[in-house]
Amino acid sequence: MGNTSSVRRSKPAMGYLMGEFNRLKSHGVDGEAVWGCWFKGCTSAAQPSPVTLPQAYTHVEDPVLTLSALQRLATPEEFMLDFKHIGTLWKLDANHDGVVTFEELVAFAEFCNDQKILGDLELSQKLKALFAMEMAADARSENGQYFWVDWMLKLVAQDMTPRPFRMMRLKGTEMDENGRLTFYIHNDAVMNLYNLLKSCQITSHLGMQDFLDLMHQMGEALGLQPLMVKELDEWVNMEVVHHWLKEFIAAYMALYRELGLIT
Repeated sequence: MGNTSSVRRSKPAMGYLMGEFNRLKSHGVDGEAVWGCWFKGCTSAAQPSPVTLPQAYTHVEDPVLTLSALQRLATPEEFMLDFKHIGTLWKLDANHDGVVTFEELVAFAEFCNDQKILGDLELSQKLKALFAMEMAADARSENGQYFWVDWMLKLVAQDMTPRPFRMMRLKGTEMDENGRLTFYIHNDAVMNLYNLLKSCQITSHLGMQDFLDLMHQMGEALGLQPLMVKELDEWVNMEVVHHWLKEFIAAYMALYRELGLIT
């Protein structure tokens, strides 16, 4: 990276990338196994939720880089890339399945190297802006925003399987005897989300515990996080997180439109 030739044709560059990849790699997970039950529960509900099925990981047996690994990835000094920046992660994870393959890493390095060749004294900031604009362009439409939400869920949850729980819901004044199968992700995944959102200045408004409490309170207001069920204290309802992320990306897009950055 940083040479004027192709990254793929540079033995030092490819050796560097392979060394970092091998240092941090893990194995992909079966996306259908992790997310399939949640999707079936959403679509079989009496009033189906508008959530969509996160695309199954396509590299079940191949080595990949997960979010925690990406944030430990070392880059050459002239790039100084921020792998806690959401736009950078969006660009890096080209097929948006929540994990990064070696081929995706090389393609990302090639793109960065091309920008280096073009020349720019503030290359790192330029790249961050390019990645943010590309993500915004992809998330302009309603479907694009749902796709982005699904990607964020996959990215932060990794292989932490959503937990099913049959929730007894009120219908008027009577309890629904059959209940509704709802799904929850662990607090650790929500904390991963909070840490990613630091680049969006969330710390100016909420601390991490405040963010967790907010998610629990939203679930409680919807009858999905009853206080008396102590076993759910370390879990957050998936629909709550999905809804919050959808509102977040919608507001993000509205700001970009107001600034005239997208149409």
